[in-house]
Amino acid sequence: MEGIEQILPRVVRKMGGSQQVRQVRVEAVFKQVCGEYLREHARVAAIQGGTLVVACAHPAISHQLQMESVRVLEAVNRDLQGRPIKRIRFITET
Repeated sequence: MEGIEQILPRVVRKMGGSQQVRQVRVEAVFKQVCGEYLREHARVAAIQGGTLVVACAHPAISHQLQMESVRVLEAVNRDLQGRPIKRIRFITET
């Protein structure tokens, strides 16, 4: 007999929710990794394939996160199952 750990991922996938679940998990890790100040000025806008799209309030925030991108990607991928996120693309929040 299968346990809930084996059944739930299939059910979520069939309902079309796996992308939303993946994004919520990434958002939670991103907030932890960013720290209090950056968290106020940057957010996960989307996950497009292997790219994490981050919306930033100011180009300086994008620059800071770019310098920390290896650490961010390592943390996000450590928590994720499936296809890893390989890069971060920054956009300016309007």
